[in-house]
Amino acid sequence: MTNRHKDFPVFDCDSHVVEPAEIWNEYVPKGKREYVKSHFYNPLVEHIKVLNGRTYPYSSAGAISATSSWVPGRSTEQNRINIGTLTPGTPEYDEKGGKVAATWNPSARLNDMDVMGIDQVMIFPSHMVYLPLVRDAQAATVLTSAYNDWAYDYCQADTSRIFPCGVLALQDVEGAIAEVRRLAKRGFKVVAVRPVLWSGRYPTFPEFDPLWRELEESGMVLGMHTFPSYEPLTQDMARRMRPDLADEATAGTWHEITSYSPGQMVQNVVDAMGVPVVASQNIGFILEAQTWLTIVLMTGWLSKFPKMKAAILESNAGWLPVVLEKAETYLKFGYLRSVDIPDPVETFYNQCHIAFESDEESVYRMPDIYENVGLWSSDYPHLDGADVWDSIDLMNKWEVPIETQAKLLGGNARKLYGIDPVMKITEPPSDYVPMLEPTVGMI
Repeated sequence: MTNRHKDFPVFDCDSHVVEPAEIWNEYVPKGKREYVKSHFYNPLVEHIKVLNGRTYPYSSAGAISATSSWVPGRSTEQNRINIGTLTPGTPEYDEKGGKVAATWNPSARLNDMDVMGIDQVMIFPSHMVYLPLVRDAQAATVLTSAYNDWAYDYCQADTSRIFPCGVLALQDVEGAIAEVRRLAKRGFKVVAVRPVLWSGRYPTFPEFDPLWRELEESGMVLGMHTFPSYEPLTQDMARRMRPDLADEATAGTWHEITSYSPGQMVQNVVDAMGVPVVASQNIGFILEAQTWLTIVLMTGWLSKFPKMKAAILESNAGWLPVVLEKAETYLKFGYLRSVDIPDPVETFYNQCHIAFESDEESVYRMPDIYENVGLWSSDYPHLDGADVWDSIDLMNKWEVPIETQAKLLGGNARKLYGIDPVMKITEPPSDYVPMLEPTVGMI
């Protein structure tokens, strides 16, 4: 990798940490720790997950391989082999794979960023995927503040290179407004909201308008971050998905039974068919993002908040032209609507950005669509992570101009977030050693 080189600063718009137990044990106020844990508790390397007062078995081994085992400096093929065939908690896994320390160690992250060619990064959570399912509004609000404080402290390792994305609990609109104000004062640039149903309410419903007005005024970006979804849609589907836990599933004790994400059906059907694969990641991320974008374009929702900037994250980007084209097409038919809706294509390019990952060649083949709105993301250290060198290789293959590469790989993100550039890396270091944590004894 030492022959690789770049002449512009790279900004990774979506990289992950994995929530450690100290968020619950140290950052949640002392008098509320057990209360919050009783409503939601899901740190890395635990055998259980607690959600809404129920305790579920949780595969800590699966969580490690899925969320913190993409090791920089290794080939994509080797990472896939290690993650797909080695078992966390065994000596072989620790020898050939390993748990990436950067999930909660910022010094390790800076070390890994150097070899990945990343000058600056915005960090996002992992297990807050379940936040929309938490029913207790106060517990959700307290936990998000604790996570935001931990993420802020994590980034103090180098405030010119690592930036925290805040999270909001939509269960309590007033509480979320207060958190927006607090985060803005601390210099946060973006907040993440999952575009799904929160207690049966979608983020575009009018009861959330005061929150989005506050966010608009703060200048922070609305990060619509998608996640996979596995929860059963119905009691019958739960029995089909986990026949070995039929009684518990019927009682709703092995997982929450609730419809909240358009991606749920895929995993429900696959599990009910008895095929042991995680299929929701193929399409679940994309469906959540497509749903949100279709709703806001077809309703003119963004026109309520003309100064708001939104970023669509971790959902790929190749589907964007189709959604824009269909929104424009069907809004031309007057009988389908009774109000004037702003042009969806113009709205998107005025207010939105979209993230892509290194292997998305469609982005590189259509630079006219993505040049000013594309945001490169590594998704590191999740199992499908990638470094920027792979992206540069593919951009060169498709003869993307250097000026466009610089925008897609950092310029657009820095402009969106209002962050000054830092140029730290021009080529991978020759003396890189990955910082890994053992899994033996932790599983």
